[in-house]
Amino acid sequence: MMRRARILILAFLLIPMVVVPRAAAGPPSAGPPDQVAKRPFLSAMEGGNTVEAKIRETRPRADGFRHIDTPATIRRLRQMHATMYTFGIWDKATDWDDLRLEFAPAAARAGIDIMVYLVPPSECFRNPVRYLDGRCSRPFDTDYLRWATELAKLSLTYPNVKSWGIDDFLVGSNSTLFTKEYLGQVRAAQDAVNPRLKWYVTLYSWDITPATADKIKGALDGVIYPYTGYANSSIDPTWLEPRLDASLDVLRPRGLSLALLVYTGRFLDGMIHPDERYVADVLRRATPYLADGRLDGVIAYGAPVRIDLQQPSWDYWGHTGNGRLSLSVGNFTPTVDGSYATASQQMVVIGNGPRSITFKQRDPDVGGLQGYQFKQVLVDDQVVWQSDVEVDPKETWETTTVDLTAAFQGKTSAKVTFRLFHQRGVGWWPLDWSIDDVTGRGVVVRNGGFERDRDWTLTRNQPTMQPYIDIYSVDRPARIFNAIGAAYARYQHQSYWPVQGPRASSVRIEPANRAMYGNGWLTFTVPNGPIPANTCATASQQVRVKPGQSRYEVSFWHADPEQARFGEMFKQLWVDGQLIWSRDAGDYWPWFYLNASDHQGGIDVTDLVKGKSSVSIQFGICTRQAATSPGLFVNFDHIEGINLDIHNTGFENRSAWTLTADKPLTAAIDIAR
Repeated sequence: MMRRARILILAFLLIPMVVVPRAAAGPPSAGPPDQVAKRPFLSAMEGGNTVEAKIRETRPRADGFRHIDTPATIRRLRQMHATMYTFGIWDKATDWDDLRLEFAPAAARAGIDIMVYLVPPSECFRNPVRYLDGRCSRPFDTDYLRWATELAKLSLTYPNVKSWGIDDFLVGSNSTLFTKEYLGQVRAAQDAVNPRLKWYVTLYSWDITPATADKIKGALDGVIYPYTGYANSSIDPTWLEPRLDASLDVLRPRGLSLALLVYTGRFLDGMIHPDERYVADVLRRATPYLADGRLDGVIAYGAPVRIDLQQPSWDYWGHTGNGRLSLSVGNFTPTVDGSYATASQQMVVIGNGPRSITFKQRDPDVGGLQGYQFKQVLVDDQVVWQSDVEVDPKETWETTTVDLTAAFQGKTSAKVTFRLFHQRGVGWWPLDWSIDDVTGRGVVVRNGGFERDRDWTLTRNQPTMQPYIDIYSVDRPARIFNAIGAAYARYQHQSYWPVQGPRASSVRIEPANRAMYGNGWLTFTVPNGPIPANTCATASQQVRVKPGQSRYEVSFWHADPEQARFGEMFKQLWVDGQLIWSRDAGDYWPWFYLNASDHQGGIDVTDLVKGKSSVSIQFGICTRQAATSPGLFVNFDHIEGINLDIHNTGFENRSAWTLTADKPLTAAIDIAR
């Protein structure tokens, strides 16, 4: 969940037609609170790959860390009506002490329970070199016998510490450690101190098998199931009930309980972020399972407790307005021949003469294999226009006009459909076709700007295809917070008062704005054509070092739309001329800003900085060998320093940074105006 970098081979059912439902689930089936025998936990949780996962103090303490802002977090949890906080120990070396010394007692006073969440060996990235040392569940790392003992002790001191969990239990080689014998030893260590403490592990739908359940029964209390639609989606609520039912059929006969994890922050393998509509729908659908005790509880993963932040500017993918139509297939997601996702509307003819539609459209591919994915327009289910996704320019809005005169001949109305069609199935080929600003000549188009979730019928014939009307909101974190809060209040038969997010009227919402926050960002551009080896573009700044501090850190976010072209272009960071971070631009998640190394977050540069009055900080891109580029750009934004006086960290003006570029690369601070 926090990191799941592997290609999944999925065996999926063929379904004649899956219509994306528009109706909400029914009301809660539970009675008044005094009639509910089992109270489910209602938890919020940080997200390992989400934006601004925890609320941290604005200033570092003497140890050089920005600690958890416990009072602010408690206030947000109470506003959300959460009864539990799933406290992740992964991000910083101070997380454990923040939990046991500050958060646990404060949560106890506020009546909030705690689940402590650890990572498995596959997410522990320790390194003796400080600037390479990554995230892990410190201080006991992967010694789960010690963790079981210490967590049980903490639960005796603070009885509101109710449970603990381990992420990604069977991912990669984790199962080599988590044998049945080892699990029994961990349980025995816990029970020797507090047998009432509950223990969960995270299992995905394909992991929840009789063999796995037999392995963990007797040691574990239950399973946390992260819901991702049918496969790698955070916008499709329709598979929740089948997934829960199938999981319960396996777990309950073996005495294991089930908790649901809902992605309410971004999910890296999904093409589109969850929004408030999706979050509300999933939580409504979960209501009967919570009310009758089939679920132990629900965890809002990546819950946006930082409601003061805007939704990243980069997350806007429309052409004008706030909305667009998205027809997509997710990351690491296979399809079969003939798969499709569609959006249709019955269009009425007006007047005489020619009939056509004109629309804006964009897709992220060019120059690859042809004959697989096609963009199409149909009239009454007959194709009248199509284009291979590899033909149009990459990441460029194109204006397309389709003549409908012949197709409408003799008709007063007809069904017009946009369709992403897989003529040949793919094993792994994520794609997001955007459509916007649909207008008609001689036909009436309703909601052609996709500013509302209506007027279009969305369908698919395979569950791995995703049609969606994606509507950007600058205050989406607050909207999702309200969706969670309203559901949690409803579960408890309480009233909910919505919170307000930022208006951010100064943010330019447009295709040209590729910033993370605000309107400015640092960008390096690689044109089409051959690029010599050792070609670089950089942005540097001489940074004042705050003297006499115990720790120094650099944190930053980076993004590019490149995927799977490995070994050509590298994103890099140098401190005083020493390369300390390098990441291939051909990574697996090209649709999001990522925080530095995804295994590391902020980078500890103490050994390179301590004792100096100033240092050079330099971001850039370089080729290691000669490459033939299809054209790409690499962005950096939202840079933060601990005890380093970095200027113009959000690139909202063109000061402080010195830009250099070897031809044909370019370096610039771009600002949307």
